[in-house]
Amino acid sequence: MTHPAETTLALMAGGELGVWTRWRVSRHIANCPRCRRRSEAYAASRQRLQLTVSEMPEGVNWERLAAEMKANVRVGLAAGACVGPAEPPLGRPRWQKIVILTPVVVPVVALLLLGVWLGISRPRAGGAAWVDGTLIEATSGGIELRQGDRMLSLRQPGAGAVTYAVNAQGTIGARYVDADTGQVTIHNVYE
Repeated sequence: MTHPAETTLALMAGGELGVWTRWRVSRHIANCPRCRRRSEAYAASRQRLQLTVSEMPEGVNWERLAAEMKANVRVGLAAGACVGPAEPPLGRPRWQKIVILTPVVVPVVALLLLGVWLGISRPRAGGAAWVDGTLIEATSGGIELRQGDRMLSLRQPGAGAVTYAVNAQGTIGARYVDADTGQVTIHNVYE
């Protein structure tokens, strides 16, 4: 069983609860002797206070008391101004800054790391081992590289004089001038 809070019992004793809350608390008080005693004690205290208030001294100058209270408030404000301005609030704690920046920084760092990882040039072997059936040859139409059943072909359409260069490491190059554009084109095929 959950009991109402002390403040709720005090408000109930003063008749200051809303309709729904008053109904709920009154049902609880009817079944709980402990809460009923507390509520009755609050009601008795309220009645004593009302009797005390009715016995206020005669001739109290309420206007003068209000003016004195205002003056005391002004004196307090002036004293606070003499002390100096309040210290400016500190910035956010470091952990809050980290929490705020994490959704931005983590993806950027991940992209940078991915870019570096993908951009790492892997060292190539000095020359690929010769595989039986690997053939590089210069044909009348261009350069062909065959390895097993796969083939790569670079064609020189409309090329007049093609100059081929072959070396012992298994590379072949072709240089020619394109008859239509006059551009020099260079092909190098490495095995």
